[in-house]
Amino acid sequence: MLAYLYRQRELIRTITWKDFKARYRGSFMGFFWAIFQPLLMMAIYTLVFSTFLSVRFGNSDSPLTFSVFLLCGLLPWTVFSESLSTAATIIRGNSNLVKRVVFPLEVLPFSSVLTSIIQQTIGFALLLPLAFLVNKGFYWTLLYIPVIMILQILFSTGVAWFWASLCVYIPDLRQLTGLILSAMMFLTPLFYPKDAIPEKIAWISDINPMAYLIEMYRKAFLTGEVIAWREFAILGAISLGLFMAGFFWFNRTKKGFADVL
Repeated sequence: MLAYLYRQRELIRTITWKDFKARYRGSFMGFFWAIFQPLLMMAIYTLVFSTFLSVRFGNSDSPLTFSVFLLCGLLPWTVFSESLSTAATIIRGNSNLVKRVVFPLEVLPFSSVLTSIIQQTIGFALLLPLAFLVNKGFYWTLLYIPVIMILQILFSTGVAWFWASLCVYIPDLRQLTGLILSAMMFLTPLFYPKDAIPEKIAWISDINPMAYLIEMYRKAFLTGEVIAWREFAILGAISLGLFMAGFFWFNRTKKGFADVL
């Protein structure tokens, strides 16, 4: 599986960069949107949840602390949301590649995840100075970030492969994608801390891989807590399992794409 993706590395790099540039092609501000967009989202959500709804992180009343708390969750959630939304239409949107050309279709969902990861990396670069101001320095736990991002890529790609395939055979799922993401967004501790969830429904967060991922990023950027091996083990097992199962599923089902399309 990894050898296959490695052989397609130049194609993956080309498609990823092409898709990233296409996001801002023709716009007046160009790549500046890659910086402005996360800042604008942070400002809006901070105003709504920190000022209007008085949501707090820990004992701090500082909007800046809440901004870091929010961005640690909002940036990885955006990657997952974009990956699932793109996967819902990516095969039907490239039906010419399915029908007429011998093309490694696996790279399409994978490249869409990497495109979103580039956007997240830019957001993290903007997050670092904010974290420095809040914490009066940097925590060594920032070294966790590359490992967490690898697990995030595996998890998001596995889900994207599954969803891309299912949406070919069950077109109605494309209409449900937005509803599913909206429900998941509010069931994930994105705008509120994990300990704010009532104990009787805490299991919802315990079975949500995105909750583990976001909590890890918050520990790395904001609190400096050591991430327990159990958290890495759970997220690692889920991410690797989904990545392998998604690749296997996509390979088995792609043979029928041309007939359905």
